[in-house]
Amino acid sequence: MTARANVGTLSDLDALFAKGKTPGELGFVMPIETASHACCWMAWPHSDHPEAWGSSLRAAQQAFVRVATAISQFEPVRVVAHPEVVSDARKALPRTIDVVALAQGDIWFRDTGPLFLENPDNQIVASRLIFNNWGGKFADYDDDAGVGEALVRRLSMPVYVSPLCGEGGGILVDGMGTAITTETCLLNANRNAGMSRQDVERELFHCLGARKIIWLPGDDDEWITDGHVDGMLTYCAPGKVIFENNPDPANPRHKVCQENLRALRAQTDVNGNEIEVGLIDEAHMVEAANDHTALSYVNAYIANGGVVMPSFNTPTDEAARRVFEKGFPGRRITQVDILDICPAGGGIHCITQQQPA
Repeated sequence: MTARANVGTLSDLDALFAKGKTPGELGFVMPIETASHACCWMAWPHSDHPEAWGSSLRAAQQAFVRVATAISQFEPVRVVAHPEVVSDARKALPRTIDVVALAQGDIWFRDTGPLFLENPDNQIVASRLIFNNWGGKFADYDDDAGVGEALVRRLSMPVYVSPLCGEGGGILVDGMGTAITTETCLLNANRNAGMSRQDVERELFHCLGARKIIWLPGDDDEWITDGHVDGMLTYCAPGKVIFENNPDPANPRHKVCQENLRALRAQTDVNGNEIEVGLIDEAHMVEAANDHTALSYVNAYIANGGVVMPSFNTPTDEAARRVFEKGFPGRRITQVDILDICPAGGGIHCITQQQPA
């Protein structure tokens, strides 16, 4: 594995990718989310997926606008919207938020959008994973499968197309070459059948520049994403994470959280340093609308100078805010009610994707 290579100009990179070179081989690494952003990308929810929203679509759109508006206080926000609903998105969103017409299917841009990487010369490229609708959970996902590459082509940015099937919400990085993921997601036969753990690790190096992979067991019972790691923890800084726990031993989530926490304890990063783990309780007091309601506080967006995190109108909201204030000193913490989004299986991190500055 080559740590660094002479890549020349950005215009040379697509040719290098076409010849079989990869971002990892060329010295690119996916930055930690606390790094500076050029903007935040999101994708407009619309009625192409009635099984996800049904009669609650309008409420979900209103919650989406609240999240986008909160993030726009910290950095530019750009929303991808299907050409058929661009006008709807434009009318609903503040004028300060850009709307970009591209074919897309739903709100979960962390999983369908591109992953951006940077090298020591501050050049930016994108990697695109294969998106198969979380292991073929739903039909008709062509627009979501193609929107990531369509966006980076529109940005005239080089893009590496990875053979790895997965989603952005299934991987967290420290910007130094460490990645955290779960076995139930990336090693799942519904995504990467025939690939060994070593095969997946090798491709995470090629597509994200990850040189150390920390594997958590994940969650077999989390039906939609098969246990995405962004519902379990978030990086505050290299070597420092906030891990989400369920404190109720009678709740099935308690056992899952404890299994993943045990796997994370005493882990070291790519430089051999032990990872500091802080704890936060999930919104365990909320009565879930269904089995895949996302009640995670760590599923938040880290913006320039701030963090936009969920609230669930529950007593644990304030305690969660205090944990974030301690974990992200110097950043303004903003909470946004996502009760009209989380029953569909995701949170704020799931509907956002940062582009590095």
